Amino acid sequence: MKKFLAFLLAAVMVFPLAGCSSSDKKTDSGSKKQEQTTTDTKKTDDSTEEKVIRVATPGTYKPFTIYDESTKEWSGFEIELWRAIGEKTGYKVEFVRLDNPATFAELDLNRVDTVAKQISITPARKEKYDFTQPFFFSPYCLTVGKDNNEIKTWADMTGKTIALAEGSAMNEYVAALDPDNKVKKSVYESSGIILQEVSDGRADACPYAYLVLPYFLESNPELKLKSVDIENPIYTEVNAYPFARTDRGNTLRELTDKTLTEMMDDGSYKELCEKWFKLDVMKTQPALDYFAKNPKN
Repeated sequence: MKKFLAFLLAAVMVFPLAGCSSSDKKTDSGSKKQEQTTTDTKKTDDSTEEKVIRVATPGTYKPFTIYDESTKEWSGFEIELWRAIGEKTGYKVEFVRLDNPATFAELDLNRVDTVAKQISITPARKEKYDFTQPFFFSPYCLTVGKDNNEIKTWADMTGKTIALAEGSAMNEYVAALDPDNKVKKSVYESSGIILQEVSDGRADACPYAYLVLPYFLESNPELKLKSVDIENPIYTEVNAYPFARTDRGNTLRELTDKTLTEMMDDGSYKELCEKWFKLDVMKTQPALDYFAKNPKN
């Protein structure tokens, strides 16, 4: 595990930050929700009018989903993944720019079809949505201030304050790790804010994706943060795409799932993954362990 995480960190740190823009901080101080819809595939005739997949995403979570305010363009691993899904299925893909947790609220109202932002499969979400097969596996570690030498492992969090992001799967994972409520929880609007709170010393730590943190710090050098106990992530997210339990949701989920399988079989997923992370995530140990326990049908 130690070698695996060290390799992942090295891969992320050396990879050029292509197309990166704003951080996960809020871009519209007057509203919790900001929306920007773009269509990647032009409508060719009337018969394709309804062949649209509406993907809600904030565009503030590099390297997965990035929206450039100046050029009004999308980029990122998940953006390219969805563009490939659109090309292979003949569907238009519309990216609807929304902040969390508004993405899930719109999904519940059937105004969007799915959500893209390294969305994790969790027990609570499985009760409400149907998921595709996983498309990513992401280790989360405790993130603390750069000069914090008191917190080295999760055991050191007793009596300390952990910052959590509203609507994030991290809340479920932390609750499971702390059944006796020995750790104080503070919930904020976004993952960008929790990192700021930790850097400024208003919170002792926060969970954060080990692969993503170097990207965030690259564009926010004023934040002084580090990951600790990287050999033992506090949890590993299994990321997949949620769909509503409706006829439309079931149809689009099955279509997306089938296309993901084809991409993993024909090598196009591996090519995309290596472009952004310099490795095939499906060949990492967490992915191999998951599929050994949950074989594809």
